[in-house]
Amino acid sequence: MERPGDSLQDVSATSGKCFAKHAERRSRTDDNRAQVLVISPRPQVRECMSAAVSEQGCGVRSVSNVSDARSLVRECAVDLALIDCALGPDAAFELSRECSNHEPGIVTILLCDRPNLEDAMRAMRSGAVDLIGSNVSSRELFERINSGLDRAQNLRQRERRALRLRGLCLRLNAARQEVSRHVGELCSDLVEAYQDLSSQIDHIGMSSELNCLLRQELDLEALLRTTLEYLLSKIGSTNAAIFLPSSSGEFSLGAYVNYDRSKDEAEVMLDHLASVLAPKFESHEHSVWMRDADETARWLDEESHWLEGCETLVVPCHEGGECLAVLSAFRSNRAPFSDSDRSVLETLGKLFGKQLARVIGVHHRHLPKDKWSELE
Repeated sequence: MERPGDSLQDVSATSGKCFAKHAERRSRTDDNRAQVLVISPRPQVRECMSAAVSEQGCGVRSVSNVSDARSLVRECAVDLALIDCALGPDAAFELSRECSNHEPGIVTILLCDRPNLEDAMRAMRSGAVDLIGSNVSSRELFERINSGLDRAQNLRQRERRALRLRGLCLRLNAARQEVSRHVGELCSDLVEAYQDLSSQIDHIGMSSELNCLLRQELDLEALLRTTLEYLLSKIGSTNAAIFLPSSSGEFSLGAYVNYDRSKDEAEVMLDHLASVLAPKFESHEHSVWMRDADETARWLDEESHWLEGCETLVVPCHEGGECLAVLSAFRSNRAPFSDSDRSVLETLGKLFGKQLARVIGVHHRHLPKDKWSELE
C-alpha cells in the first residue's frame, strides 16, 4: 500500500521486488502451496498448530520469537502468519502490524487463550484478519486459515492489478508529458507564425494606406508635406528632413520637421546636413540606423557632432536606378527608435520615391527623360 510521501515509482518498484522475491522463493522450492508461519514461544502450541496446518496441505514454518519471525517475513515468502499472543502484552499486536505494513499480501491471525472484546479490538487495529483461541479444533482452524488464505490471495491479486495500473499510469503520464511537450512546441510555432503573419498584414495595410495617400499628390510641396505628416503619425515626435538632389548634383533641403531644436539652429544644421549627410547615403541601397556616437562617427567622420546625442534613421529613396531623395529622421537617444519605426521609414521611403518619380514625370513631360532630374 502506498504511504504518504512515497512516489508512484518508489511504491511500484518496492512492491514489484517483493512479489518477484516471493515468486523466486516458490520457484526454488518447487512448492506452490500456501506458506504459513507459526510464531509462538510455547513449543506445544507451535507443534500443534504446525501439525494441523501441514495436514491441510500447506507449507509451514515455525519460530519462537519476534526477531526470527521478522527475518522470515522480510523474505516475502509468507502468505499467512499465526501469531501467539503469549509473545507478550504488545509484541503480538506489533508484529501483526509490521507484517501488514511490510506487504499487503501477508495476512495475520492472532492466537489467544481467552479472546475477549478488548483483544478483538486491538487485533483489528493491528491489521489482523482474525482472532481465535489457542485450543481451537483442527476443523475450525482449517476453516479460519482457509478464509485467511483466500483473503491473502485476493490481496495479492488486487496488489498485482494495482501494480499493472500504476505501470499504465506511468506510461500514460510519460505519453502525456510527451504530447504536452509537442503541443507546447506547436503552440510556440503557431504564435511565431501568427506574429509574422500579423506583422506582414500590418505592413501590407500600412503600404496600401500610404500608397493611396501619396498617389493623390502630384504637387511636389503637397507630396513632401503629406510624407512628413504620415511619418510623424506613425513614429511620433521626431526631427525629420527630406533632402532632394539638384541639377548640379548637390543636395538641398526639400522639407523638414523641427521637434526639439530652435528655428535658427535647425535651419543651419539641416542645410549643413544636406551637403554632408545626404551625399554619404546617395549610393547606399538600404536604410541605415545610427544608434550611438560611434556609428554616427563611422558614417559622418568629423561632421558627426551635428547629430551628437541622437539616434538617426536614414533611408535613400531610389527609383529607376537613381536616388531621387534622402529621407532622414533623428531624435534624442533618450527616446530611441524601434524596429517598427525603421520599417515604417523604409516603406515610406520606397513609396515616396515611386511617387516622386511620377511627380517629376508629370511636371517635366515636355523634357527628355535624361532632363527630368533638373527641377526648376
